[in-house]
Amino acid sequence: MTAPPDSRDRLDHLAGALAAAGAGLGIIAGIVDVAVGGTIRDWVGNKLDTTTLGAGTIALSAVALVAAIAWQRPNGHNDGRRLATILALAVPAAICFTTIGRLWYIPGLLLLAATVLIVLTSSRRELTEAVDEHRWRIGLTAVLAGYDVFLGADALPKAAGLVGILGGLAVWLALWVAPQAHRLAVGLLAVGALAFAIVTWWSAITPIIAILLLTLGPGALRPRGAHRRRRGGLRSPAGALDGAVRR
Repeated sequence: MTAPPDSRDRLDHLAGALAAAGAGLGIIAGIVDVAVGGTIRDWVGNKLDTTTLGAGTIALSAVALVAAIAWQRPNGHNDGRRLATILALAVPAAICFTTIGRLWYIPGLLLLAATVLIVLTSSRRELTEAVDEHRWRIGLTAVLAGYDVFLGADALPKAAGLVGILGGLAVWLALWVAPQAHRLAVGLLAVGALAFAIVTWWSAITPIIAILLLTLGPGALRPRGAHRRRRGGLRSPAGALDGAVRR
């Protein structure tokens, strides 16, 4: 059961303000980590490669900031966008608790608070109806990419860690640009999915993530109407990518 309309509007506005503040502070925290993280290791979780982790934090905070800005726009609270905003705030908030230590406490808590407010003001119908087949594919693809970012951050300061972070960000960018530049999005998906799996070929999990990304990703990049015309089982990764390029 959601709050009355007036209360809901106020809480939605508060959620947007908290999200923007958290994302902005997150970008500042990332800049601090890049600039002086090596001299304040107790505050950054005793990480060695503060430059890379700080840059990753800036990128993830930027994702949250874009979501916060979109939330403030007209129709930004529509059913499907509510779930998308929840994911765009919660995923960076969770991941960055592993990147810059104490510097993330305030930005992370602000983003999580905004996420909780949006969840509380959203009805079950708004969230469940937002999750159709196409949105499921987008959501799962984004989560898998986020897992690559998380694993990459955990692998730092090794070079493979940076590859994982950039690969996950490339998949997120593919989802973002797909409506305007489908071929570019397919290329970003392929590179982002395969790069981390190749440099960590010995791992049990990263090749599985790559296979799942190449299986689910092309469907997430297609226009929504294509899913109504093309029902059926999951295609092989190679066939799915080939079909996506041809469309």
